[in-house]
Amino acid sequence: MTKSICALAHKPGTTREDFQHYYEENHAPMAISHFPFSAYARNHLTGAQLFRWDTISEFWADDIEAAAALMAGPVGKIMAADEERFMNRPLIASAGVEEVILSPGNPAGSDGRRTALLVQHAAEGVDLRSAVMAWAKGFAKDMPGVSIDFTTNWTAQAFPAKAVLWLPGWQAQAAIPYGLSTQALLIRHVTTPPSQLLGAHSASR
Repeated sequence: MTKSICALAHKPGTTREDFQHYYEENHAPMAISHFPFSAYARNHLTGAQLFRWDTISEFWADDIEAAAALMAGPVGKIMAADEERFMNRPLIASAGVEEVILSPGNPAGSDGRRTALLVQHAAEGVDLRSAVMAWAKGFAKDMPGVSIDFTTNWTAQAFPAKAVLWLPGWQAQAAIPYGLSTQALLIRHVTTPPSQLLGAHSASR
């Protein structure tokens, strides 16, 4: 199973809350009717956190690049028309992902709370991948549901992190290792039940 990730923002003249409500009530149900996702999750920013985007979506499929390629055909026209209703399309930032799961378990707390630690840069002489892996392993010793996404940009608008360390619950006070430039986002994690997904018969997360 392969994975991609996408940062999305609300249309000018609307609010973060408007965007997230429309996404859950309209856009997500439309997406799962057209794409063969094995798993699908939305990570909605909470409150008034200063971040250019409002939601980071996660997509899994047997072949995520093939699923994404559907956007070049009739499905893409349908989805783009709906995106125009609520989304700032020039800010769409998509990336392919190498997902590393360090400890199995629920990716969010029982209340849906989750933390995304976005790693944007590493200082000179610091290997970003090694530093993030070591950092994540420290959490995974005592915490279920810890994973990392290492990203490869797919769009002209770059995804806002070279790696994302995902932690269940709200962990905004997590100590940041030397040499890593990061931003912590407190989010509300929403997943689509596997029974509603076209590709869920072939894989599960």
